Amino acid sequence: MRAIKRLENYELIKKIIHTVPAEELGNYVMVVLDRKASNSLKEIRLSEVTRLMKDRVVLGDTIIPLHRIVEIRKSGEVLWRRSA
Repeated sequence: MRAIKRLENYELIKKIIHTVPAEELGNYVMVVLDRKASNSLKEIRLSEVTRLMKDRVVLGDTIIPLHRIVEIRKSGEVLWRRSA
């Protein structure tokens, strides 16, 4: 079941990246679990994504596995949230 959830956030990110104009991508944010700090969340704008793969997003030299994404938001509105 977990793979289905990963695919859902992958599909949403893919749709946003391919349909939203580049100048508007900054309105979209991924909230991810930050491994450097325990139980800490970090917001990353989709405009920072340099590559999207089925199991990860790449931000330059940084790789974030899709399973670490907790939410996807547009201008503060939650579009997708990982189920508990």
